[in-house]
Amino acid sequence: MSLVTAFVASMHAQAAPMIGQETITIGATSISCTLAEIGDSKDFGNGGFEKTKTLTAVCLTTALPATEIIKKAATARGEAFRVEGISRGAVFSTITLEQVTKA
Repeated sequence: MSLVTAFVASMHAQAAPMIGQETITIGATSISCTLAEIGDSKDFGNGGFEKTKTLTAVCLTTALPATEIIKKAATARGEAFRVEGISRGAVFSTITLEQVTKA
């Protein structure tokens, strides 16, 4: 671990309670993350209009499970999502959750 990585991880431990963290559950794994606001959109898709909700979660990379999580069911803020994407960084990772409801 580099000095910068160690510093960021250490400062995150102090800042996380002030920033606020919420739990997302992916499968049987619960992860503390900082969540953005839920975004709503209504796009025209293959079967008509599809209402889509997205939520971005940032967590420590070390908190992610070692198993594959793309397309797995997830729960955040009491709503059901699926993991649409993940961007892994040295210290932090961004998880993109998506919920699609056909209108």
